[in-house]
Amino acid sequence: MEFNFLNIFLFAMFSLNLVVLSFYDLKYKAVPDYLLLLSLVLSFLVTKYDFYYALENAIICVGAIVLLNFIVTFYIQNIKSRIFKDDRFKTQTALGEGDMPIIASFGAILGLELTIFTVFLSALIAIIHWVYIRFVQKEHEIPFIPSLCIGFFLEFVF
Repeated sequence: MEFNFLNIFLFAMFSLNLVVLSFYDLKYKAVPDYLLLLSLVLSFLVTKYDFYYALENAIICVGAIVLLNFIVTFYIQNIKSRIFKDDRFKTQTALGEGDMPIIASFGAILGLELTIFTVFLSALIAIIHWVYIRFVQKEHEIPFIPSLCIGFFLEFVF
């Protein structure tokens, strides 16, 4: 990424939007679509890659996450619900719809390899978050966007 005033301003707007999305997801466990769209648009404006390569990375990342979401959701809804004989699992999904545009944004900015590492790092952060939410707050559903954003900022800085 080229360091001029416009790029720094756009990246600051992208970062601020991620922070807002994180707090929104923590509070409501849902995020507005217009903030997700803003993240996606800003990611194509701040990326160091040309538009087509950034679009390709974003599409591959989303495709991989959709496939992963399908596999994990299948496990939860079909296998886990039968093992524990609990019908609550039949409607539970692994990822929310808001996670996919965020991961696409990361794919456009970081590229494919670093986005895969970012998602892995975010999953490790989410495990720590899950332990806190599960045992301290006694909730079952955790927001993943804050973990994704922390993983992104760690990856981007380091």
